[in-house]
Amino acid sequence: MNEQLAEVSNLLIVVSIVVYVLGLIGFSADLAAATQRSSDERLARKEQEGAAMQLASVGAVAGGSGAGAVIAGAASDATGTGAPSGGPLSQPTPPRTVGARGFAYAMTVVAVLLHGSGMVLRGVITGRVPWANMYEFSMSGAAVLVLLFLAISVRRRDLRLLGTFVLLPALVVMLIAQTFWIVPAAETTPSLQNSHWLVIHVVIAILSTGMFALGALIAILQLLQGRHETLLARRAADGGDLHVWGRAGAVLERLPSAKQLEGLSYRIHAIAFVGWTFTLIFGAIWASQAWGRFWNWDPKEVWTFITWVVYACYLHARATRGFRGGKAAWFALAGFLCVIFNYTIVNTVINGLHSYSGL
Repeated sequence: MNEQLAEVSNLLIVVSIVVYVLGLIGFSADLAAATQRSSDERLARKEQEGAAMQLASVGAVAGGSGAGAVIAGAASDATGTGAPSGGPLSQPTPPRTVGARGFAYAMTVVAVLLHGSGMVLRGVITGRVPWANMYEFSMSGAAVLVLLFLAISVRRRDLRLLGTFVLLPALVVMLIAQTFWIVPAAETTPSLQNSHWLVIHVVIAILSTGMFALGALIAILQLLQGRHETLLARRAADGGDLHVWGRAGAVLERLPSAKQLEGLSYRIHAIAFVGWTFTLIFGAIWASQAWGRFWNWDPKEVWTFITWVVYACYLHARATRGFRGGKAAWFALAGFLCVIFNYTIVNTVINGLHSYSGL
């Protein structure tokens, strides 16, 4: 085992964490700027509405056809419905700068490259795929989560605003793994060697877990956005102020609608569920090779199956007419809670056939 290369591998991962932090700062700055822009736009709209109401009231008092027409025209200009008046409120909104977001996106790309290089180097050092314990699985899963976000945000640039919500949990997982689960680079036990079914099983499990995590994050945002839209509808019906939730509401206004977020979450979960199905199948084949039976009622196997059942019910219910919106989102989050329980409590507390591998 080349100890120097092992240190380089760990160093690359640590440096990637630092660069991820820079990306998180950039995305947070962009989120704050977007919030401020929304607040400024709200203030401008309020000023326009106030000016229009004042001019309209003056026009009603004046009553004269000529004066009324002039004042009505001025009110139209104040609200932006007439010809430009030349005042500051009638000027078009300046194009949004993407400095912070561009910096954050670039840092995230650099970080994931460093992250991936560190994991690949660890695999080269050990002569195996780097997914044999909780540390390696966590690091790989965090990389998949970030890569999925980058891939989706290439097509949907409006989703780049979600960078803060994606990098934060990825960093939390990496820091926990680096602090509590890190183990030296080493070879695995014989039952984990020379099995291509194990490689396929774990690869698909990592990809599916990353997609489930991203789907859960979007489901949470869907719930917040749905609540925000409900409050807006109630305020509009009551004739009240439409600007609710303060800065949080300003952020949600920049995100896709709850319906769009639900559709995206459903598609991600559907793909992840297919992967999780193959995780079960290939895991059973590997178990047959390693332990002589396809199914051993191991706690890890049982909870993997329970997770599969929960997500299967979610997808079936989501495809059923009427089971949409918040109910579907909560169902999806219940499935992700099963994933977390399977990965944390089952791995670290409950003894089973998977305990020796750290998975």
